Amino acid sequence: MGSFGNYYRILDVPYDATFFEIKEAYRKKVKEVHPDIVKGNAEQFKRVKEAYEVLKNVEKRKRYDNLLFNEAHDKTRNQKQESTAKTNPSIKIVKIKSKTRKQFSLSSVTLNASLFIIGVYLNKKRK
Repeated sequence: MGSFGNYYRILDVPYDATFFEIKEAYRKKVKEVHPDIVKGNAEQFKRVKEAYEVLKNVEKRKRYDNLLFNEAHDKTRNQKQESTAKTNPSIKIVKIKSKTRKQFSLSSVTLNASLFIIGVYLNKKRK
């Protein structure tokens, strides 16, 4: 993990992407940025290759995710200390901007509550 960037954004995959989604996204990106084609870019090719090498390996991906999400957590903590608005400290929302699509991650509390509400709704709908 030499140059620290968002590998998920480089490959344009969600954070919970499977190995096959990552592999397909890698192949697609390599075709776009390979240095041997007309619009190719060697630097982007190196970044795509580095992102794939980290995300395809389970152990490297765990370490990368810990590093990525701890850094995002630290940034949100610093923003909360600076802001005067009162917020719930158990809810941490990190906005990540992407050129192609908007991605965001929700806190585990928000995600679990959403899944619970959806489950209750679907159970009532089935009855």
